[in-house]
Amino acid sequence: MTDRVRHLTVVLDGDYRTDDVEAIVKTIQMIRGVASVDLGVVDARDHLARSAVRAEIEHDLHAAIDSVFSRKNIQRMVAERKEKDRP
Repeated sequence: MTDRVRHLTVVLDGDYRTDDVEAIVKTIQMIRGVASVDLGVVDARDHLARSAVRAEIEHDLHAAIDSVFSRKNIQRMVAERKEKDRP
């Protein structure tokens, strides 16, 4: 037996003004089986969540760059290059 679905969640690719999403809302409402469409207005929690994700990604990116360009790693790459260039 398959599960029953009561609702779907649609997340837009960015923040839009309410009048700019009017066509999207009307299109979704025209789909068979759609009972209602509710707008989720952007608030401070959305901005805080995005900032937290951005900070985490920046931290991870800096850590990866530091790892690649660490003194030990660069010395290893130079030694490998010298070894490769030997006749």
